[in-house]
Amino acid sequence: MSAVMDKMKKFKIKGVLDGLRSSVNTPAKTELDITETLRSEHFEICKTVRHGFPFQPTALAYDPVQHILAIGTKSGSLRIFGRPGVDCHCCHPEEAAVIQILFLINEGALVTVCSDDTLHLWNYRQKRPDIVHTLKFMKERNQRKSLPFPSNFAFVT
Repeated sequence: MSAVMDKMKKFKIKGVLDGLRSSVNTPAKTELDITETLRSEHFEICKTVRHGFPFQPTALAYDPVQHILAIGTKSGSLRIFGRPGVDCHCCHPEEAAVIQILFLINEGALVTVCSDDTLHLWNYRQKRPDIVHTLKFMKERNQRKSLPFPSNFAFVT
């Protein structure tokens, strides 16, 4: 009798599976001819990640009050590092090497001196640092700059 019961169970399960298969409607497959033509104007190359120390650094400065590090490069870019996760990249209008960086201590500003005899005052109090003022020396070749801590003046010689 157990052999008959096993046969009945197999038959019932097979019938159920056949019923499920027949109840599912499979859609008719349609073949579409799609031609893809990719051209260079469909793509745009952009930098998504900056990682590590800047390439060809030429100047370095540190603000001991706000704990901010600024690094200038030979290509005129400026990287500002702060707390973990704070990393900002800025570029000068001209591709002149940054030869000196001076922080206005605890003021939210810094001065960059470039190889083309320009001084740029940067404001980094907002989300994206921006150049506030630029001073271009025409005939003079400036050698030394300093920003004394309690003073509001920059000394250029």
